[in-house]
Formats: sequence, structure tokens, C-alpha cells
Amino acid sequence: MPLPERGDDRHGRRNLNPVDRFDAYTRHVNPALGQFLKLSGRDLRLVRAEGCTVEDASGRRFDDWIAGFGSQNLGHNPQVIKDAIRRHLDDDAPSLFVENLNPFAGELAVRLTAAAGPSFEVCFFCNSGAEAVEAALKTALAATGRPRIAYAAGGYHGSTLGALACMAEGIYRAPFDAVLAPFVAVPWDDLAALERALAPGDIAGFLVEPIQIEAGVRVASHDYLRAARALCQRAGALLIYDEVQTGMGRTGELFAFHRNPPRPSAGAQGTGAPPDILVLAKALGGGMVPIGAAVFGEGLWQRAFGSHLRSEIHNSTFGGNALACRAALAALSALSDPAFLSSVRARGAALFAQLAEATSGSPLVLRLTSSGLLGGLQIRDPPHPWFDWKNLGLDDLAGHPTGGALLMQRLFRHGILAQVCGHDWSVLRIEPPLTVDEATCARFVAAVAEALTWLAEMS
Repeated sequence: MPLPERGDDRHGRRNLNPVDRFDAYTRHVNPALGQFLKLSGRDLRLVRAEGCTVEDASGRRFDDWIAGFGSQNLGHNPQVIKDAIRRHLDDDAPSLFVENLNPFAGELAVRLTAAAGPSFEVCFFCNSGAEAVEAALKTALAATGRPRIAYAAGGYHGSTLGALACMAEGIYRAPFDAVLAPFVAVPWDDLAALERALAPGDIAGFLVEPIQIEAGVRVASHDYLRAARALCQRAGALLIYDEVQTGMGRTGELFAFHRNPPRPSAGAQGTGAPPDILVLAKALGGGMVPIGAAVFGEGLWQRAFGSHLRSEIHNSTFGGNALACRAALAALSALSDPAFLSSVRARGAALFAQLAEATSGSPLVLRLTSSGLLGGLQIRDPPHPWFDWKNLGLDDLAGHPTGGALLMQRLFRHGILAQVCGHDWSVLRIEPPLTVDEATCARFVAAVAEALTWLAEMS
């Protein structure tokens, strides 16, 4: 359906043509971001998306290797989600069940708790990953009666105030430091530091991502997560996994913590290190609707909010709305299919083997890490002074690495949309839709190899 041309409709309301609508973003939504995108030549006018491809108004097509920061695990506009949405709209069921039983949330909670493992019992539904983190933090505090949270330094958990109190040091949290809760940062992969943080007995929970994507795709070892769980249990603290990006099939398992090999005594879904609280969002909505979830172990929700008077003191009006739950049920079914997860593992193994071979001789490459179809390629900054932010006319970015951003920009010339990690711009994140095919992977590997060669030669 064509967008309306600019002008006044019969009610006197102003309509905007497509160009005006894109320009309105820079003027009325995020001026600084819009200006930066224009300056860097990335102010795309995207009008269509399907699978792993997006298309702009001129008809130029791009391979998408950002995937909505892990939201588009099923690709853009997946048919299975569109069908679920259409079926729901045709049913004319209530959208909100305020002060009533919500059958769609009930069904989704049954499916999610079963998928997470035998120790899970209750789900709280909301609209985003940050909201799900907030629910996890508040529940941990209320259930234990303790005042503080410990968190792995370098993480990214959202931009609301509770989540920001667990954010890595830097630009995201600095303007708000004065009002953030005094939570405790624990160095990444440092069990001794975690033990010291837990020792006073005032920590309600330890929040950690099994893979810290924004810190440069740092993968927690199986032994670290198992030991962290044991330390938390001994101290009476709750273990909280933020799997907003790493969950829903991204690592080749439905949840990243399922990658950990089980101990001999563990159950069929045991990992040796299951959390007490699991936080999900992004791809849970199939890339088309916003939904987040905090999945709680047995008894936790009751301990925090189990009385009649306390049962609604943490709530969300649109959380668990019928449309979002129907879409999430379809997404969960597709993403948990064993054959689908097997294909993710196979495609990821092939992609990163090819990428390792193609980049092994580059003097710029520092490391390549991966898990399933998630990875990070870290490169050193090219030494030529032309590649300094100040010399590129972007003085306010001084101090940030340039290597990853230059690689990202070079890939853009090849028709590939990619992005660096939020806390470490030296690392190119590798995060395509999980439906990515062999040909698209081959184009990416070839483009990365060419870009690294170009950067090295220009240095």
C-alpha cells in the first residue's frame, strides 16, 4: 500500500510523504542519531524487509547482520509469526485481561517454564528486556529481603534506572550515577571477587549474561557459571541470567545456559548451572511484537509477591497482552524445534570456520569468538592518522576505537549492515538472523576479508 502524499486530509490533519516521514525522525525522534547517520552515509530509507534482507526506497538491498540486536532470530517478517497474528486478530479475543485470568499468558508460561527446565515455575510478562531485568531485580530483592545486587562488570542490561545500576561504566550510566542504586560490580570471570562480594550476606542476587555481547562477545566458561551458582547457593543469593540477546536459539540451544554440559546427576535438561531467574525478550516476540519475560524458579514469586495484598505490586498494563503472547507462542515453537536448533549449530560452525580461515593472515585481527550464530571479531585500530576520529571530523568520538567502526563502514559498501559492540567498538558483532543461508554467509566472509585487506593496505 503506497504511503499518502503530503497535504491535508479531509479532517485538516497533515499527512507526510515517505521522504518527509524519514526526515521527521531526525527532527522529532532522535536528532543527534539522525544527524550522525546522515554524516556517516547510513541514513537509509528502509521500506521492505524479508528473511535476512532489507530494502531501501531506491530498491537497494542489504544483508542484515544486526538482526535487531538479536530480535530477528526468525528473520524479518517471518510467515509463522504473521500467521499467528492474523489468527489472533480474527478471533476477536480480549487484548488485555486486567483483573481477570489471561489464558494466553497462562499457556505461554507453561511452555516457557517447561522449556527452561524442571526447576522453573512462574513467568512475569512485560514489554522489553529492560523491564524483564527490572522484574528480576525487584523479585530478588523482595524474595530475599536483602538490599543489594551484584553484577558482572561490562554487562548491558537496559537503560531503565534499575538496569542501569548494573550497567558497565561509561556513557550509558555516567549521567545518572548519582541516583543509581549502590549495586556491586564484580570483575568478569573472577570467582574470587564474586566470593568477596557475597561474603557480607547482603546480596540478593548475582546478575550475569552467559555471553557479554556488548563487552565484546565474551563467553563465560561452563566452569565459571557452575562455580558462580555454587557460590550463590552457599551465600543465599539468587543467580540471575540475562538472556535477552543470547536466548531463543541464538547459540544453537534454546537458551545459552543449556550449552553447559550436564553433571552426571543432572536431569534431562540439566546443565550443572541453571539460574534461579531467567530473563528473556527480543526474539521471544518473533521480531514483530514487543514482549519480555522473567522466568522464576520454584517458590521465588510466592516469596516476593505471594500474599493477596502484594500480588500486584509489580505489574505491567500491556505485559502479557494476548497478541504478544500468541506471537511468542509461535516464536517459541519455531525456535525450540530440535531440527531448527541443529541447523543453527551447523550453520554457525561452518560460518566461523570459514571466517577464521579468511581472517587468519590479517595483521589487524586480534581475536574471533563465537557460539552458535553469535560472534565477535576484534581488530586493532589501523595505525594511519587518517583513521583517527578527530581527523574524520568526529571529535566527540575521540577515545573510542576506530577499527571496528571502519570495518563496519567498509561492509556497508558491500551491501552488508553490521554493527560494533556497544561497550567495545573494536569488536564487530556477528549476529545474523538464524535463518541465514550459505550464500549470505559466503558474501559476509568475502566482504570481511576484503575490508580487512583494504584497511591493512591503507595503513
